[in-house]
Amino acid sequence: MDSRLPKKGTYGSLYVMRIRSLGRRTDLIFSRFSGTVIDRGAYTLIQTPSNPEFHWGNFIVFDRAPNIGTFQEWKSIFDREFPYYSTPHHYSFTWDEDQMGNLSEFLAADFGYEVTRVLVATRRSLNPPRYLRDGLLIRKLTSDQDWSQSLELQIVCAAPEFSGPAYRTFKKAQNAEYRKMSEAGLGDWWGAFIGERLVGDLGVFFDENLGRYQNVGTHPEFRAQGICQTLVHEVAQRSFSERPDTQSLVIQADANYVASRIYESLGFNHQETLHSVSWWVSKSEG
Repeated sequence: MDSRLPKKGTYGSLYVMRIRSLGRRTDLIFSRFSGTVIDRGAYTLIQTPSNPEFHWGNFIVFDRAPNIGTFQEWKSIFDREFPYYSTPHHYSFTWDEDQMGNLSEFLAADFGYEVTRVLVATRRSLNPPRYLRDGLLIRKLTSDQDWSQSLELQIVCAAPEFSGPAYRTFKKAQNAEYRKMSEAGLGDWWGAFIGERLVGDLGVFFDENLGRYQNVGTHPEFRAQGICQTLVHEVAQRSFSERPDTQSLVIQADANYVASRIYESLGFNHQETLHSVSWWVSKSEG
């Protein structure tokens, strides 16, 4: 393990081994707080044993894209590195190269392939929302009721394949970690309220001069009303104002989802593309 890495539960520099990807390095803001990040030479191991249902809290970043023959190798490494899964639970792999690689073996084994766009905004690049939603109260979450509403909102915003008791267990644990990070002064969780009802939320957490958005969500009943773009823009402005050393804000979005276009309209510019493959037990059963 690299001696320069902070210990579990601490918060240090974004420098992590040889990982070049800005998106993956900002992912590790959360991994380092809640779990461990270990340099294994040819790959970086991320473990969060306190939340075993967290697929992207228990994953591996390889130095190279997959090729023929890496499927069994990567699965064997995962099984060895995650002994707290007594039977196959999930596999989550990504790599530190902006290329797809050869995924034929993974796709044949019912792994899903994800392409994520990493976008970055600066003070100067920010644009006002095309549709500014009036009547929103945008503020940081502070109370038990606020955080309870956030948990339920994040669950209702999840894709259909993520549901059931296991997903709620994961989100409850993750929600608690975000609250701890907020209370430790590492960032904030923001909500968009109509009256007392939370209709949209997101987090922004910081390391040195970078901020990273996390889990942007709008309640399904309130989508296509400008809430997302109003919230993302307002929080960006306040983040730059409240943390004047911040140079850039990083946000990630599914390459095939409308959110990416919303972020770009606000002045977040595409910087890199991330590739990953994953499988989990309920996916194969569904």
